[in-house]
Amino acid sequence: MKSRLLFGLLAVGLFVFSTNGRSHAQSQATQQHLVQPGDTWIALSWRYGISQETIRAAYPHPNRQRQPVIGTTLPLPDKGRELTGQLLRLSEGGLLATAVSHNISPWQLARINGLPHPYRPTLYRPLFIPGGTEPPRELPVGFTNLELSHITPQPGWALAFRGQTTQPMTITAQLDGMAFASFGNGRFHVSLIGIDNFYANRQPTLTIQPANQPLWAQPWQFVDGQWSYNQITLTGQAAAITQEQIAAERERLFALWSIKSPPPQWATPFQLPITDYLEISSRYGARRSYNGGPYNSSHEGTDFSAYGGTAVYAPAAGTIALAEPLTVRGNAVVIDHGFGVYTGVYHLSSLAVAVGGHVQPGQQIGAVGSTGFSTGNHLHWDFLVAGQWVDALAWKEQEMACWVLAGWGQPCQ
Repeated sequence: MKSRLLFGLLAVGLFVFSTNGRSHAQSQATQQHLVQPGDTWIALSWRYGISQETIRAAYPHPNRQRQPVIGTTLPLPDKGRELTGQLLRLSEGGLLATAVSHNISPWQLARINGLPHPYRPTLYRPLFIPGGTEPPRELPVGFTNLELSHITPQPGWALAFRGQTTQPMTITAQLDGMAFASFGNGRFHVSLIGIDNFYANRQPTLTIQPANQPLWAQPWQFVDGQWSYNQITLTGQAAAITQEQIAAERERLFALWSIKSPPPQWATPFQLPITDYLEISSRYGARRSYNGGPYNSSHEGTDFSAYGGTAVYAPAAGTIALAEPLTVRGNAVVIDHGFGVYTGVYHLSSLAVAVGGHVQPGQQIGAVGSTGFSTGNHLHWDFLVAGQWVDALAWKEQEMACWVLAGWGQPCQ
């Protein structure tokens, strides 16, 4: 009898120990959270029911105003069910007005937000309004949603964000001081920027400023790109071109590329400007050494090796902004596609369009040649966004054209 009692007590003790062990393990369980735009410290605190200080303690930073970095992963305690709701700033209406507009009692809204009564100002702290299906995110004032084209972008890519607002408004946006080309279509907003291919691994700050409203800011994680290396030997006419000629031609073209004309003229995905080619002989961003010199420059476009006279086509709809012989680029055609997006095709043997003409995707605009700063028959394809060269193939493969159009409230055809 005693042995059976002792065995039972041991069994109960083992069960309690086992249960407590599981409970402790569960309490230590974590979940990996990929930071999205609007995932500020206070937004994550509301979403997961964890104090801001607890979250911050694991990620100390000298700048207390710095928010979690978009594109990084935060291990957070797994609290089970997450809260859904919105975070609104006072400039979007005081507590009383916010309660009325969301059909909730002012006293209940005050209690949820830890306020003694509805008449106490919340100063710089946003109000949390429970409900809906989306997690709380702290977005720029007036924005109902905000999406980035890439969560962890690479140098040399075209980037964009899109969002909708409660009413039409003007916004400006920057990435570490570099200006986005920003456009509004009623409540729809789209902003685009090009990133240089030497823009290495870093965490620049994305800022969005709605007119007459507070500045919104959050850092953004960039990752490194991978590049090939080309050794170029220049001879003859190409070797005779001077740096002064190169600089003068660039200055003229940048004046053209700086014009950001809305709305977008394209309505379809972009296509390659050439369909009959031998190979891609040099990719965008390739580090280049000329005549045995250092690799201190990069390829600004994509080169297609092809036979002379091969047809060259418009990659998307647009307006011909330039069609003439240039010193460095040879016979050139530049197309303005709207939204600060430009494509250029160079070293052509002939031109088939004139300035001011409107072209459709697939329309012939010239033929392959080897004019200007060229070592043989090929097509050089340029792609610029907001005055910066970017990877045309990445734009095409990532379906950026349709992603941007959707943010404008216009589907791709």
